[in-house]
Amino acid sequence: MFYDRWMSMYPTAQIRAFVAVAEAGGFTRAAEQLGVSQPTVSGAIRSLEDRVGTPLLVRGRRSVRLTAAGAALLPQAERALLLAAEAEAAVDRAVAGERLRLSVAAGEALATYQLPGAIAALRRRLPSLDVSFVVGDTARVLSALRSGEVDAALITGHTAPADIETAVYGRERTVLIAAPGEPPPERPLRLADLAGRVLVQRDTGTINRREVDRVLRDADVEPAGRLEASSLEAVKRCVESSLGVALVPASAVARELELGLLRELPMRRPVLEFDLCLAWRRGELPGRPVSALLEVLAAGDPAAPDVQ
Repeated sequence: MFYDRWMSMYPTAQIRAFVAVAEAGGFTRAAEQLGVSQPTVSGAIRSLEDRVGTPLLVRGRRSVRLTAAGAALLPQAERALLLAAEAEAAVDRAVAGERLRLSVAAGEALATYQLPGAIAALRRRLPSLDVSFVVGDTARVLSALRSGEVDAALITGHTAPADIETAVYGRERTVLIAAPGEPPPERPLRLADLAGRVLVQRDTGTINRREVDRVLRDADVEPAGRLEASSLEAVKRCVESSLGVALVPASAVARELELGLLRELPMRRPVLEFDLCLAWRRGELPGRPVSALLEVLAAGDPAAPDVQ
């Protein structure tokens, strides 16, 4: 009865945010512990205070403390979370055969070269997990996330809009690749050296193409020629066949470089560097599969221990 009354009055996300702030002594530390933004935690606390009809926290410049009402509420809130966890565990045990589901959107490079390994590691943690992908350009990925078609999305930091939550899980750079028989340059190359090369590129609708074109335009560099391919795999095969060089995400060619199928031409500095982010809808706490996926991506270790 206690749990039923609490859950009908106060959503779990609000209770969890309140307990986290009370234990951490501040909104920033609580947000870090929960893996969400500070505005999300602040909004949850305001909603909870609106529901109880009185302030629960005294906000200081560097810390917060509980009001008398907050102090009275805290042990009940902790008990409610414990009961919620016990209820979830009971349901998990009762429906062990029922499968968890996760849908993820990503662009071609992330969907092809990062998601499969991450999902394989995730399914070792959550064996009953069913996963589906939505693959498309940035607009398609963000549309799928905003509409609720997917639970989460893999995006780059420079494509992250303000209306979604993101957590950085890694860093990526571009590399300049050439055919395996290409002799290594005498010195690291500069952007200006691409003026004498044929550049193999993705089609104009992709973020990689737009960003590379922007960098070349800003540097006033125009390649000797361009060859457009419809996919990253096609770009790599064209370069492997000595049709030109290409600027691609490092993770997209790690296997070919290791096997000697392509050669990386050293540059003075990466043409592009950017954060890799897992995104979900603003105002929502990530569910169990999304949180576990973020842990796998951040660890970068497919053999990470089970978290069940």
